[in-house]
Amino acid sequence: MTVRTSYFGGLSSHDPADEDAVFGVVRYPQDFVERLTDRNIPAVAPPEGLLNAYKAVETAAESDGEANPAAVAWNSVKYERRYRKHLADPGPQNVIDELADRARERDIWLVCWEKDARWCHRRLLANAVVAQLEDVEVVHHPDPSTIPVGNGRDESDDSGEPGATLEDFAEGGA
Repeated sequence: MTVRTSYFGGLSSHDPADEDAVFGVVRYPQDFVERLTDRNIPAVAPPEGLLNAYKAVETAAESDGEANPAAVAWNSVKYERRYRKHLADPGPQNVIDELADRARERDIWLVCWEKDARWCHRRLLANAVVAQLEDVEVVHHPDPSTIPVGNGRDESDDSGEPGATLEDFAEGGA
């Protein structure tokens, strides 16, 4: 089995199988989320305070012309530490247990707004689910190594260098 992650815009190009379970993991779903997922689970979305802090710093970093506003925000608000703390709470932990049970039976998808898994809670959530399982891998769509580090969007960077991989990100700590 596999735990897959993607963003809503990427689902159409990665097309989950009919037997896969697709879960939205966002705090504020739009109407279309209901059509694209089997269900949305806000309990494992980032807490409102963390989400608001991240968005405020990301917006400021964009205004300041930072090359990678998402990375600036991620590091500035200590996103990973704070989100992992949230996942350790009883409510989110129960959801992680349920997701792990589902992942034992079929592939599951964790879907949210961010394209780049390096700067997204779904990467951390997927890792928490897989930590309870044997012989289950995490696959991110799109593969973070195909996204230039500079902006997390589709444009390529000017250097011609390939984007950093998720392993590069993990080695640097966060």
